[in-house]
Amino acid sequence: MKRAVVIALLAVCIRLPFLASGPGGWDDVDFVLGMKQYDLTAMQPHFPGYPVYMVFAFAVGQVIKNPYVALSALSALASALTVLPLYCIVHAYSNRRMATAVALLWAVAPLSVVLGTQPLSDSFGTLLAVLLVASSMCVLDRGRTERSRALYLIVSGICLGLLYGVRVSYLAFCAVPLWAAIMYGKDTRRWSDIVCAILCVFLISFGWTYAMAVNVGSVHGLWQMALAFTGGHFSDWGGTYTGDNAIERLGYWLGRQWLAAGLGTPWAGQHWISWSIAGLFMLSIWGWSVRCKRREIQVRKRGRAFVLLLMWGVPYGVWAFFAQNVDKPRHILPLLILLLWLVASGLLAFRHAGKYMLAALICCTLAVSWTQVREQSESLSPTVQLAKYTASHLPASAVVYTYEEERIIRYLHPEVETVRLRKWEDFQTSVFSRRLSTDSVFLTSSVLEGFKRPQIWRYVRERARFTGNPWLYPTYHDIILYEILPEQKADWVRFLQN
Repeated sequence: MKRAVVIALLAVCIRLPFLASGPGGWDDVDFVLGMKQYDLTAMQPHFPGYPVYMVFAFAVGQVIKNPYVALSALSALASALTVLPLYCIVHAYSNRRMATAVALLWAVAPLSVVLGTQPLSDSFGTLLAVLLVASSMCVLDRGRTERSRALYLIVSGICLGLLYGVRVSYLAFCAVPLWAAIMYGKDTRRWSDIVCAILCVFLISFGWTYAMAVNVGSVHGLWQMALAFTGGHFSDWGGTYTGDNAIERLGYWLGRQWLAAGLGTPWAGQHWISWSIAGLFMLSIWGWSVRCKRREIQVRKRGRAFVLLLMWGVPYGVWAFFAQNVDKPRHILPLLILLLWLVASGLLAFRHAGKYMLAALICCTLAVSWTQVREQSESLSPTVQLAKYTASHLPASAVVYTYEEERIIRYLHPEVETVRLRKWEDFQTSVFSRRLSTDSVFLTSSVLEGFKRPQIWRYVRERARFTGNPWLYPTYHDIILYEILPEQKADWVRFLQN
């Protein structure tokens, strides 16, 4: 366990110099506004409010006054502490060498490092998810006393209830303690312990749900907000990748999220060392074929434990693929450990040479991670660039029609008039009700693309473009601000009226 503590300290040291001190996207601003005045109706933060995460954020905010640094420090601490339960899980399934390898890879993996420096809830949620798996693993351990197993079952229930208070989208993780509870009941017939664990989940979930209802004003109001948010979140446009078919989507999901973002293989905006990581990844696949030939993989002897890993990866993996924005790698962070574990296992199949391969992989991933977080700390995100440009280069009468960029512009420069839109009809109503001249109308690319009206492009021209690393800013790495063509003023008005 001393190794795990040392690696956790190393993980903190890697992340602390690069903590975000300002906004990068609209989620950042939501959390910061929530720290200043928690108000779910004002999307501070947005539904479902992340109550458990925000409680810890408030606590850190009492020590660190800059809310961005406070949230980022919480992410760094959570990301580093994840090493401890991670090490215990891998060590229980394999050996100390494997546990050390996976822990080191987690400490330096690009997705883990980048999210461990951002003011988002993903690193904190991953810590709770891994704690949930670790406690459920202890429930399966027949070498423990029934009392000890029952205690860990209760801990699993508590972790699950807290996990839902961080992100409701972690719902699929209930499969992990459910499997552990079924096996525990089969071994002991102490069903009352299982009932107690279920009660823990419901009581904790009820506690933060009730707090959200109080904040909104009523249970009905919370329910209506849930319907409104989830409907728009999953059905409206706004940057979500949509491929031609499931196979194309799967290829993008695996290549973009798992390999490029998670492990550091080549992708747009990635360091050239990524090619070395790709080569080592291919060697790890070869290593697994070697393990199979040696018949080193014996699932039957540890069937229950193997199923627990499946409960960890499969249900949430299916949810992340079908129900989450495939453009955003952060959704697969709780599953990254499984990928790192597989890669480490494949490389260590080469025995003596495997140690050097693993060391090379750790160095390469650290180099890629360092370049990413350094760029993130030294450059402005495209949305922040847009906000600064609108404040300094547009006329006083300008109205900027945006989508999610609106949150950042309003936060940084409230003097700029912005309108967040989803529908063409709303745009028409807004322009005519305000009696805007064509010189005052500006639209971002996300708005124009969301209208899905090809004929609109003949009336506009590019005013400014703001770009960033597509790895760091997946949905808003290329933002274009448009204005109405001067020679199309008359035709533009007629076009709006149709």
